[in-house]
Amino acid sequence: MIRELYNWLKTIYGTPSPEAMAFRELEDSKRELLKALTAREYADSMCKYREAQIKRLTAYLHKATEENA
Repeated sequence: MIRELYNWLKTIYGTPSPEAMAFRELEDSKRELLKALTAREYADSMCKYREAQIKRLTAYLHKATEENA
């Protein structure tokens, strides 16, 4: 039983294999890519929103200046 406990602790606190390290790095990369894709999607949406806002306000000001002229 003590030997089993020792082996279990050794696997938990021991140096991970290169394969395990590569797997962790791959999973981290996938998570970071997902964050970057989410940020890009948000930025694209904000650009579309601001473009529409500028178009709307430009048309409003153009109409307002024509009425005052």
